[in-house]
Amino acid sequence: MKVTKSLLLCAIGVIALLIQGCDSREKKVVRTSYLAIKGADTAILKLTITGTQFTGQYEVNYHGSFKDSGDVKGAIKGDTLIGDYHFQHYGLEKWLRGPIALLKKDGRLILGTGTLESYMGINYFKRGAPIDYSAPKFIFQKSY
Repeated sequence: MKVTKSLLLCAIGVIALLIQGCDSREKKVVRTSYLAIKGADTAILKLTITGTQFTGQYEVNYHGSFKDSGDVKGAIKGDTLIGDYHFQHYGLEKWLRGPIALLKKDGRLILGTGTLESYMGINYFKRGAPIDYSAPKFIFQKSY
């Protein structure tokens, strides 16, 4: 009787593992590069989107003289990518962190601006304040 119970419990455990293994679907990974030019400034954004999360690299070249470059990461909520940008400004050793908001519209990404607050030296968008996409610093087009 004890052997039968042990075998039954073992079989149930194996079946549960098989069901869980079959249900673990791989998330689709999408990698896309974007380019934006405004005046003499150029920005390159390379994103990897997995489910409702994004990561990537973001570089802004100011008039060909200075640049900010670093990593972006965050969450996708509807048609908006909200996260943070961890970067170094050209010539500085210190790493900085700031918020980033991108609106997906017509196959492009529009960089938003908003009211900032700071906590322990890290800037973030003020909670409850709207993010403005009407006068963007950059509008990113897919680069091929």
